[in-house]
Amino acid sequence: MQTLNVIDTAIRTGIFQTFTRLLEGSTLEQRLRSQESFTLFAPVDISFAYLSAQTIDGLLRAENQGILSDVLGYHVVPGKVMGCDLRELRKTPTVYGLELTIDNTIELKVDGAKVLHMDILACNGVIHGIDRLLMPVKAAAVSR
Repeated sequence: MQTLNVIDTAIRTGIFQTFTRLLEGSTLEQRLRSQESFTLFAPVDISFAYLSAQTIDGLLRAENQGILSDVLGYHVVPGKVMGCDLRELRKTPTVYGLELTIDNTIELKVDGAKVLHMDILACNGVIHGIDRLLMPVKAAAVSR
């Protein structure tokens, strides 16, 4: 039985440090530490090397906290969706409110991001490691 929540499990793995840092102090972090069940699509640390400094700086600016919150929420799906279940889905809703598109034609991808690590279990859900930060349409327009 897993004893750590989704956030602490992500931190413990050591490959999601940048993403968990973005979550620090957010209301989403509090939800991910609760008893609610979640699926977290977490970008691995190396994926942030491909983002421009402007994009990261833009997300971290105080006036853009709402955008950062939207981006983070776009990585979280209510409920526990295991890898075998993901392969059967085409879309899944996020806590942000938009759906993620799932493509399993050649390799498993979520909104175009390749799934690198699957089924990292936590007491309140599961984490799937992906190869890039997902950007909902509204946030992507602002971060350019």
